[in-house]
Amino acid sequence: MSGPTLEQARAAKNELRLRLLGRLAGLRGLGIVAAGEGYGVKVLVDRRPAAGDIPDDVDGVPVFVDVAGQVTPL
Repeated sequence: MSGPTLEQARAAKNELRLRLLGRLAGLRGLGIVAAGEGYGVKVLVDRRPAAGDIPDDVDGVPVFVDVAGQVTPL
């Protein structure tokens, strides 16, 4: 595998959580996803964030944004 390792993705997820928590309205979750030949971080939001609110990568680990809409418990 030549992309970011799982350990790098976990560290990037934790870093991104610290950056976004309490600063990004509509944040619904963070996860780790397979990305090409490595791993990335997925950010779930309820609406499309403004440009620059979420970085494209964290320490070389790609960040993907997924608009999940309003999340309600079942």
